[in-house]
Amino acid sequence: MNFHQRLLSTSDWVNLWVERVLLLVGATISLILFAQVVARYVGHSLSWSEEIGRYLLVATTFLGATVAYKRAHFIGLAGFGARFGTAIEQIIVRSLQLLTLGCFGLITWYGVLYTMKAWDQTSTAVQMPMSLPISVLPISGGIFLLHILTDLTRRKGAGSGLVQDSP
Repeated sequence: MNFHQRLLSTSDWVNLWVERVLLLVGATISLILFAQVVARYVGHSLSWSEEIGRYLLVATTFLGATVAYKRAHFIGLAGFGARFGTAIEQIIVRSLQLLTLGCFGLITWYGVLYTMKAWDQTSTAVQMPMSLPISVLPISGGIFLLHILTDLTRRKGAGSGLVQDSP
């Protein structure tokens, strides 16, 4: 098993677990919103529901973006690069992958720093450390890095997360 195959296997495994977490988070958000509606109907309010729902929605956004990248469901650039030929298209795709790698490297780095900085701060309603909801930044950034590195180690012409493979 070569390096790319190991990365691909790890990337697929991580993506599978992220999809499962997203399913759980989506169901949790639905239950929280339902409980909030019922509580308000009977004259009470769940003070924690909006805060937890917001944090879960943010986590869904960041983790969902990693799944979208893995499945190549972002807007593709295949049409733009294809006009100039296969070689130019590959240069464009590799350049975008390297730029994306750098961007998510920075997001991961600063996400870790910010998460550590926020450890002493607590949320308003549930009094949990703010580093917990903020930790989705470096976690999703690390997952992006894994997926991008997997694409970068793929042989030329085999597709990438930025350009969807043809059926």
